[in-house]
Amino acid sequence: MDYLTTDDTIAAIASAAGSSARGVIRLSGPDVTKILIQVFSPDEQTIDLETLKKPTRIAGAIKLSHQDGATHVVPGTLLFWPTTRSYTRQRSAEFHTFGSPAILSLALAATCNAGARMALPGEFTLRAFLSGRMDLTQAEAVLAVIDSDSRQKLDTALEQLSGGLAGPLAESRRQLISVLAELEAGLDFVEEDIEFISNDQMVDHLQAALNQVQRVTGQISSRSDSQTLFKVALAGLPNAGKSSLMNALTGEQRSIVTNIPGTTTDRVTAVLQLDGVEVELSDTAGIENVSVENDTAAGMSNQIMVAASQIQSQSIHHADLVLLCIGPEQSSFNDRRLLESQVRWLIENNKHVLVVATKSDREDFNTAVGHIARLSAVSPRRSIEVSSNSGAGLERLRFEIANQIVQQSSSESSVVGSTLLRTRASLGNTETAITDALHAARNQLGEEIIAAEIRRSLDELGQIVGTVYTDDILDLVFGRFCIGK
Repeated sequence: MDYLTTDDTIAAIASAAGSSARGVIRLSGPDVTKILIQVFSPDEQTIDLETLKKPTRIAGAIKLSHQDGATHVVPGTLLFWPTTRSYTRQRSAEFHTFGSPAILSLALAATCNAGARMALPGEFTLRAFLSGRMDLTQAEAVLAVIDSDSRQKLDTALEQLSGGLAGPLAESRRQLISVLAELEAGLDFVEEDIEFISNDQMVDHLQAALNQVQRVTGQISSRSDSQTLFKVALAGLPNAGKSSLMNALTGEQRSIVTNIPGTTTDRVTAVLQLDGVEVELSDTAGIENVSVENDTAAGMSNQIMVAASQIQSQSIHHADLVLLCIGPEQSSFNDRRLLESQVRWLIENNKHVLVVATKSDREDFNTAVGHIARLSAVSPRRSIEVSSNSGAGLERLRFEIANQIVQQSSSESSVVGSTLLRTRASLGNTETAITDALHAARNQLGEEIIAAEIRRSLDELGQIVGTVYTDDILDLVFGRFCIGK
């Protein structure tokens, strides 16, 4: 992860893409005040941003500079947090103004010209996590709140955000740390024959911690344990990289890959495990807009294409999740029209869609990113960039597929889908470690063994709440956010 630094100032458009009545520019970092002095003019000239000591709402205007040197001002409202009482626990600000994409882009450019840098996906919430504002399960709940498409999912996310999962696990962690501290103190003074904690007390604390973890584990339910296979279909235009992606996800040469569009004309399937979720992945022919001419060789080819398109339509119709693959080549007017038509059909039929921007290792990929976002007709965060050749983005795609499936199926789960996937193994390992510590305590196998098992359980709990983390874990969690959150 290349954005663990928190000592610079970041800025981003924090409101939704597209035109609206109001848009928001968000900033966070040590130089917020210096940047605001350059780009913001309060209506009340007596206001001194450098002397403010509490969160303040200020009416004023932001200065916009065009490339031709012209300068304009746009009225709006500044929300300024000069202390650590902000979302990120850094000096922060939000400027609320007209929701014109052009105005917001110029306002963002003005802040960057004044010393800020563009924020990366999830960087504001990442800073909140790193500052101790929230733990990792709550950070995941923030994304779940943003993505909620039902009241049940929203309630689950809000419950987790308020500490519904973090609270019980934190209590278990406190109990385990308390027992470990007493044990290590006793080990330090073993020659003095001083008992810091009795064996019965130790057993009681360990049993209480185990009960708490088991209650949390019991609350987490997932249809991933079902015998029903979830169906994932690869869709898109010919030569969008579907077959290469199929082979990359399965690790086998299931589909034929060539540079010739339309190579795949029938349905290729594979069953694979993604983060403990078993899915059936289908690769089918690309959708094409063709007319049938019966008396020519071209007509025979077109008939094959029509049949192939019908196969893909059937696969998509029965799919629980559709991966809409879009490559750099899909940039013509006809391609755009076909993709827009396909997206409309998917939305009208209430299909769950994940847009996959393929071939991210190509030199012409960056020019296609904006085009891909427009074609997807869904949230920009739903576009995941992957390369079947280099493997970039594949791990995140696997996790996102499993997460989408869990979200669809876990109606009884008390945690959001991404948290369930990420923490399921750690919760099991925590329960095993505490059980082993309890067994050692009851059979008086030695305080060193008990302490070692407690440390193991604390490491596993730490991975759940984020007191123990790696760059890969943070990238998996925060890389799924959209920019500005």
